Amino acid sequence: MTGTAVAPTLRLDRSLALLWGTTCTAAIVLFALSAALGSSLYGIPVVLALLLALVLAGSLVLAVVLPVVAAGTSAAAVIALALAGSPDTGSPWPVAIPTTIAFGLTLALVVLRSDWRPGFIAWVVAVAGASVVGIAGHRPPVSADAATADLIVFAAVSGVLLGAAVLVSRWQDVRRQLLREQQLSASEHARLEVAEERTRIARELHDVVAHGMSAIQVQASSARYRLPDLPEDAAREFDELAATARASMGEMRRLLGVLRHDGGADLAPQPGLSDVPALVADAARHGEVALDAELPQDDPALGDPVLGLAAYRIVQESLSNVARHATGAPVRIRIDRSGEGVRIEVRNGRAPGRPASAPAPIGGGHGIRGMRERAELLDGTLTAEELDDGFAVVAVLPAAQAVTG
Repeated sequence: MTGTAVAPTLRLDRSLALLWGTTCTAAIVLFALSAALGSSLYGIPVVLALLLALVLAGSLVLAVVLPVVAAGTSAAAVIALALAGSPDTGSPWPVAIPTTIAFGLTLALVVLRSDWRPGFIAWVVAVAGASVVGIAGHRPPVSADAATADLIVFAAVSGVLLGAAVLVSRWQDVRRQLLREQQLSASEHARLEVAEERTRIARELHDVVAHGMSAIQVQASSARYRLPDLPEDAAREFDELAATARASMGEMRRLLGVLRHDGGADLAPQPGLSDVPALVADAARHGEVALDAELPQDDPALGDPVLGLAAYRIVQESLSNVARHATGAPVRIRIDRSGEGVRIEVRNGRAPGRPASAPAPIGGGHGIRGMRERAELLDGTLTAEELDDGFAVVAVLPAAQAVTG
């Protein structure tokens, strides 16, 4: 886990711990005040006062985990305390001050932890119930005006706390929405940067590689017409070179289409294991290598396109390396099942003459690195090592995973 992921988690844990601590402390204080005032000022029996105070204060704690239930129990406790209390002492009635505070805080916490609707319904029920008790049950020394004033204070204080909580909740929703929009904007910006980079790479490939390959193809195709005394064998070599250049240009166009997000290029069929024989035959026809191939027979487990493309590219790159760095060397290709995987082996001998290109650096160039990356994407392995009598590339690709994955 990264540090950026740990920090928000720690902040969330600290906020939740602070909420629990504050809520429990307030609940304990309100429980003590409500129980004491209920039994001393409103003549409520001690046991009943303790029970109702416990329900009232417990609703505040319950709002942290079960806000809807807490809203209902808090409203019920307010009405029960109004019914159980007596106005004979002349204290504020039908709703005591600790009850008002506890109820308002519970509503605020309910709104912040869930939605405004449960809090609003509980507020309406509690105000209506307390109003009925106050208007119908008042008697001296508490007048109707005093009971009404107490109810107005109760409704106003709890309503203000409810409204403040709704405003804070809406502000939090807007803030979360803004954060989501910022994240989406950042993701879109990153995606556009990637697209621009892919387009730049495609443009560079087109300007540098495609231009050179096009020039090779044109010159090779027109060789027999530009050089009338060209021997027939040499003319055929130029024709094969032109055909290879055209095929490579087709591959390059598909690659450029992928880099430029061309939907048609994504839908173009990709080569697979069934195309390996044609690849081998084409290399043998060009006379670049002397081939001895053992290719797999029809096997349903080898029909996965991802596996087939990886195997094709590994064989293709291996043959290209032989043609460049061991021109004319004998090559043996073997592709067969190995347990739950496919084993690909391309082994070549020493070049009989001077190679077309200088030897690759120790550890392999970009071609070997790309083959190894293709194998690792399928959880496979690839080894490329120099031998006493040549060079060997051995790849093992897990066919079962490729099919299921």
